Amino acid sequence: MAIVSVGIALVLTFVLQPFLDRSIFLLFFGAIAISTWYGGIKPGILATISSTIAVNYFFINPKFSFHVDSLNSIIKLSLFMMITLLINWLNSELRAAKQKLEINIQYLAASESRFRRLKNANIIGVIITDMNGKVLEANDAFLKMVGYSQEELLTGRINVREITPPEYVEQSENLKVELKTQGVCQPFEKQYIRKDGSRVSVIVGLALLDNNSEQIIGFVVDVSQRKQAEESLQKQEEQLRLITNSLPAKISYVDAQQRYRFNNKKYEEWFGIPTSEIYGKHLEEFLGKSIYQTISPYVETALSGKEVTYETQIFHQDGTKRHTSVTYIPQFNQQGIVKGFVALMRDITEQKQAEFALKQSEEKFRKLTEKVRVIPWEADSKTGNFTYIGPQSEAILGYPSNDWYNENFWATHIHPDDQEWVVNYCFHSSQSLENYEFEYRMLAADGRVVWLYDIVNVLRGEDEPKLLHGFMIDITERKQAEQEREQLLEREQAARAEAEALNRIKDEFLATLSHELRTPLNAMLGWTQLLKSRKFNEATTATALDTIDRNSRALAQLIEDVLDVSRIIRGKLHLNLRPVELAPVVEAAIDTVRPAADAKSISIESEFDPALGLVIADANRLQQIIWNLLSNAVKFTPKGGRVQVKLERINSRVQIQVSDTGIGISPEFIPHVFERFRQADSSTTRSHGGLGLGLAIVRHLVELHGGTVSASSPGIEHGSIFTVNLPMKALMSENNTPKPHPFSAKSDFVNQQFSILQDVRVLVVDDEADTRNLLTTILGQYGAQVLAVTCVQEALKALSQFHPDILISDIGMPQEDGYTLIRKVRSLPSDQGGKIPAVALTAYARAEDRTQALLAGFQLHIPKPINPGELAAVVANLAGRT
Repeated sequence: MAIVSVGIALVLTFVLQPFLDRSIFLLFFGAIAISTWYGGIKPGILATISSTIAVNYFFINPKFSFHVDSLNSIIKLSLFMMITLLINWLNSELRAAKQKLEINIQYLAASESRFRRLKNANIIGVIITDMNGKVLEANDAFLKMVGYSQEELLTGRINVREITPPEYVEQSENLKVELKTQGVCQPFEKQYIRKDGSRVSVIVGLALLDNNSEQIIGFVVDVSQRKQAEESLQKQEEQLRLITNSLPAKISYVDAQQRYRFNNKKYEEWFGIPTSEIYGKHLEEFLGKSIYQTISPYVETALSGKEVTYETQIFHQDGTKRHTSVTYIPQFNQQGIVKGFVALMRDITEQKQAEFALKQSEEKFRKLTEKVRVIPWEADSKTGNFTYIGPQSEAILGYPSNDWYNENFWATHIHPDDQEWVVNYCFHSSQSLENYEFEYRMLAADGRVVWLYDIVNVLRGEDEPKLLHGFMIDITERKQAEQEREQLLEREQAARAEAEALNRIKDEFLATLSHELRTPLNAMLGWTQLLKSRKFNEATTATALDTIDRNSRALAQLIEDVLDVSRIIRGKLHLNLRPVELAPVVEAAIDTVRPAADAKSISIESEFDPALGLVIADANRLQQIIWNLLSNAVKFTPKGGRVQVKLERINSRVQIQVSDTGIGISPEFIPHVFERFRQADSSTTRSHGGLGLGLAIVRHLVELHGGTVSASSPGIEHGSIFTVNLPMKALMSENNTPKPHPFSAKSDFVNQQFSILQDVRVLVVDDEADTRNLLTTILGQYGAQVLAVTCVQEALKALSQFHPDILISDIGMPQEDGYTLIRKVRSLPSDQGGKIPAVALTAYARAEDRTQALLAGFQLHIPKPINPGELAAVVANLAGRT
C-alpha cells in the first residue's frame, strides 16, 4: 500500500511538475495519508521514508542524486518528514478511534440484540418504568406474572406502585432513594398484586437506564414456586420434627463441616439448650473439647461414609453422667459424596444398670449353685428301685447309701402329702416322655422336710422305658426364701391396704374437720354480721350472744381435741396425778352435758358406790373421759331416751359405766370404735357431727391411768355400753390420804370481783387489732389501766413511759416476735422494767411452745382462747392481788 501510493504520487508529480513548482511535496502528503489511513502507522512511516527518498532523488537539486548540498533543501526535507510523521500519527489515532467506534457499535448492537432476545425469550420479567412507577415497557413474562395484557400496558394502566402491597410501600420508597443516589439497587424480594387480586412472590433488581435518567429498568423473577417449595419443605421439616420429637431417641443432623443443622426436642431437653442456640455450632464448640476428642474418630468414620455405633458417657443437663448409645448414619448426595450424618442417641443408663444388676445376680447365682447339693441317681424303670445313688444323699437327707437300695425306699420316704401324686406322675411320665422334671418333698432321717427338684431322663428300649437316671437337687433354701417372700408380699399388701385405709380415713377426717369447723363459724359469723348491721330486741340479742358463745366453746373444744390427739401421737400428753374423789368429777361432767340432754328430753340417771374412796388420777383428764362418754351417749340417743352412769368398786378395780338407749353400734364397727378418726358414718349425709377423736382420746387417757376401756352393744337401735376400769393401784383409802381440794373455779370467784385489778397497769403487745381491743376491754372491766401496742419497738418505748406492772405479749408477730421482746426486756435493768412479770398469751399451744416461752423469760404461757375471768385471775395473781 505504501509503495504503490508513493509510486502513484511520483508519477503524478512528474506529470504535473510544471504546475507544482512550489508544491512539489503536495501529492506525496496524500500518498502518506492514504498509506497511514488504510495501512496503519507502519505503512505510513514506510511511505514517509519512500517519499523523502523519491523527492530528494528526483526533484531536489542536484537531481538524480541522493546528495543534498543546500540548507534550504535540507530544511524542506526535514519539514516534510516532520509533517508527514504528524500526519501518520493523526491518521493512526483516527484510524484506531474509528475501529474502536465500530467495535463499540457492534458490541452495543450485540448487547441490544441479546437484551431483546432475553426480553423476548420471556425467561424472566423485564420492565422499564418511570420514577412514578408507571410501566413504560414490559415483556410477556412480566405481564403473565401480574396477569395483565400488552393492550393494558399500552394504555398505561399498569403502575408498579399500585400493584405493590401496602407492607412493601416503605421498602419501595427506600429503594427509590437508593436508585437516585447509587444508580442501582441490590435485588430484593417482594410481592405484586395480580389483576385477579392474588399475590405473586418475586425477586426484583433495578437500575437507572442512564445516569440522572428518569427511567428505571428492572428484572423480575417469579419465585412463587420456590416459595411454595420452601413452604412445602418447611411443612416437611415440621412433620419431620413432629415425628422425631415423638421418638424416644435424641436425634440431630450434622453437616460435613461438623455443624449442627437439626435437633429434635429430646436432644434439646437432654442438654437443656434451645435448638436455636445449638443450630450452626461446631461439635467441639457445643460438646466441649474433652468429649469432642472422644467422639472425633467416630465422626470421621461417619464422614468417610461408614455407619458407626459406639457407647460413651455424656453429661445430662442435671449434671449427671449418663450412659449413651450413639449411632452415626451418613447421608450422601447424588454424586455419592457425604453431605453429613444423622446422629441417634439413646440413654442406656437404665440398661447398663440392669446389666450390672444381672451380672451381680449371675454372680450370686453362681455362688448359690456352688452351694447347691445334688444327688445323682439311677433306677429300674419297672420296679422303681434305685440301682445307683450318689454319696451326697447321706449329707442331704441323712440316710446311708445302702438304705436307698431297699424295696420302695424312695416312695415310702416321700412326704405324705406328695406321695401319691409324685408316684403317679413319675409312672405316667416315664411311659410317654423322654425327659421330665418335678418338685416334691421328702422326709429326712432327722424328721426335716427337704424340698427336692428332680430332673429325670428316660432311656428306652424298643417300646418301653428301660432305665431312669437323673439328679435330685436340694432346693429347700430356695423354697424357704420363696415362702418368706410370699409372706413378705402378704405383709406388704396388708400394710399397703392398711396405709390406704389410713389415708382414706385421714381424708375423711380432714373433710369432717372442715365441716365441723365451718359449722360453728357459720353461726358465729352470721349472728355477728346481723348484730352489726341492725338492732334486735333484748331476747333476740341474748339468743345471738348465747349462740356465739356456745359455738365459740364448741370450736375451742374441737381445737383442744385435735391438740390432744397431736400430744398423744407425739407422746407429750402427761397426767397431773393427785387424790381425787370420783363422785364430784362424774357429777361435774353430768352437769356439763345436762343442758344438751334436757334439750332432747333425755334423762340422765346416776348410781354411785358410797364405799368407793379416793382415786389417784388427773381430775381434769378424768372429767374429760367421763364428759366424752356422756357427750357421745347424749349425741347418739334419740329424744326421750335415757343415759345411765354407774360408778362402783368391783374387787380390785373401780368401774365407771356409761350406758344409753341410743342407736347402738354395729358388730363390725365395735373393734374400730376407739381408733383415731374412725366414725361409723363419715358420709356427708350423716346425722351426727364430730371428728371421731373423742373415744380415741378416752382410750389413751384411760390407758395413761393404767386402766382399760371397752364398748359393747346389743346391736343397732339397742343402745351401747362403755365401761372404764381403773386398777387397784389407782385407789386410795380415805383414812391414809389427805383431803383433796374441792372443785372450784377461780375464774368464777374473779368474775364476782370486778375491781380486782384496780390501778394495775398492764401493757398489751399484739399485732392483731381485734385481740388488742378485746384484751383492753376485758382488763378494763376489772379496773386495770391498759396500754396496747402493736410491736416490740413500741413495747420497749412504753416500758419507759407507761411503767406497767404486768406485760402480756403475743408470740407470733411480724419482724420481731414475743421471744425477742422478752429477751430484750430481761436484758434491761430492774428500774427500767427488766423484771416485770410477763405472760405469753398465744395461739401456739404445744407443750414445746410452753417450754420455749418459759425458758425465754415469761412467767406464764396461756393458750388462746382464754376466759375473761381466767385472764383477770392470772393478771391478779402476778400483780399480787390474790
